[in-house]
Amino acid sequence: MEHPVKEIRNVVRHLTQGTPGEQHDAVYRYFAPGATFEHPFCRVPSFTDVRLPGVGSFDSRALIVAVLKWYRILSPKIELEVESSVFDQRTNLLYIKVHQIFSIWFIPFHRSDVRLVTVLHLAPSTPSTADDGTTDAHANSSPLPSPQPHAAQEKLHAVQEGVEPSYASVASGEASAQGTHSRTGSSASSAPTSVSKPTRYHITKQEDLYQMNELLKFVSMAPGAAICAAFQMFATLFCLAGAVLLGPVTKAVWPATSGTGKSTLAGMGGKN
Repeated sequence: MEHPVKEIRNVVRHLTQGTPGEQHDAVYRYFAPGATFEHPFCRVPSFTDVRLPGVGSFDSRALIVAVLKWYRILSPKIELEVESSVFDQRTNLLYIKVHQIFSIWFIPFHRSDVRLVTVLHLAPSTPSTADDGTTDAHANSSPLPSPQPHAAQEKLHAVQEGVEPSYASVASGEASAQGTHSRTGSSASSAPTSVSKPTRYHITKQEDLYQMNELLKFVSMAPGAAICAAFQMFATLFCLAGAVLLGPVTKAVWPATSGTGKSTLAGMGGKN
């Protein structure tokens, strides 16, 4: 992915609603070798280059494909919508809020209307081949591109700082090679100048996070979620009763604090 927020809806659609072939291709295109997968009901650890007789070499992505295919078999018709997505560039985390309706075909009247938050851990990499999508054609067997040489890293840094135009700006005609200056301030030479390619992100870890009542909808549907909600309300009322009954005790044990954050005991000690 070059633009995680813009592309994630299409990625999720291929992973969850695509054909078995689309699911396989999407996992090997967007997930990094050795990627991990965490869900309340299953977990895929990280491993690479495992060899089995008669099977060949594979990594953890093969198990992720199996999980997604079984997910699709259980619920052939999945209604899913990405309600929002936020990308934290500082930590390379993509947060996705998802609404899905999951129905197990062999259980009569089963319908799990749930919401969850998926956290994707992304790893940036710079493609080393053409930008026409050919890089992804070899994702099934090739590891992620190795770290770029020092000169390429400097080039990418210059583009990010705005000293040199990005690939997107050159393609759209917003920048011309004749008006481009190097990092030292000298004019661009007549020789063609290579342009840094956009950064691509691969998924190294996927975490699916559910509230307890949402999780229970998978196994007990609406009645289980209602029971969980009733228990949560009971716990809230218990907290209220405890705070009211033991409030005087806490006031006696813990000194009150003033608006400045200093305790009354500390103020009394200062006066002495």
